[in-house]
Amino acid sequence: MKILAVSDKDDSKLQACILQNMKFLQDIDVIVSCGDISSQYLEFLVDSLKKPLFFVKGNHQTFHPSGHKGYIEKFLSDIYETDKHFNFGGINLHARAEIFQDYIFIGFEGSMKYNKGSFQYTQHEMTKIVKKMENTIYFMQMKDLILRRKKRKIIVVSHAPLAGIHDQKDLCHQGFARFKNFLNKFKPIVWLHGHIHFNDQRNAQITKVDETLVVNTYGFHVINIDNGKVDVISNAKNLL
Repeated sequence: MKILAVSDKDDSKLQACILQNMKFLQDIDVIVSCGDISSQYLEFLVDSLKKPLFFVKGNHQTFHPSGHKGYIEKFLSDIYETDKHFNFGGINLHARAEIFQDYIFIGFEGSMKYNKGSFQYTQHEMTKIVKKMENTIYFMQMKDLILRRKKRKIIVVSHAPLAGIHDQKDLCHQGFARFKNFLNKFKPIVWLHGHIHFNDQRNAQITKVDETLVVNTYGFHVINIDNGKVDVISNAKNLL
């Protein structure tokens, strides 16, 4: 499976590659956004590549899920939550598990709580969400075992990093401790996150933790998973 992962930056280099129909984008299977990407940019990616989208929201996300609707339509959407998980051609993965091909995608939005803004969580609040997802994964794996289905590998999509991996000392950019617990329990094949910015995409943050490859997807990255092997192309220069 080949993933186009984006976060934190509406990247003009990627837009140019898409408009030029670059070869490396022709066999993408799925688009993943790790947050703080504009809805217009995500819509451009989905419309141009004609691929499914999984996303989580970042701590600076401000769009309304039904932003292009009129007042009455927005009002009805809020009441019935019709847009809660499906927006601009994609699925909001926050606190959800979705099966795609032979993988289980799960997601966690937002960052550490550092002010009164949206999509921010304390360690305790995120721990409750992660525990809920751990129970969901246990149930899915048990069901697969009973039905004698092949065990699916897990791909995690978060905005914030894991505590101690790619995170920073300031409260806003600290990682969540419970993420490490989840990683140790379930050993996902890939953990994709954003939130941590760096100026030069050649300074990629890619770290192997036991069986999991942790990737900071700032800008855009292409992740190829083939027979359990994960390869990451981390900057525009290598893609051209």
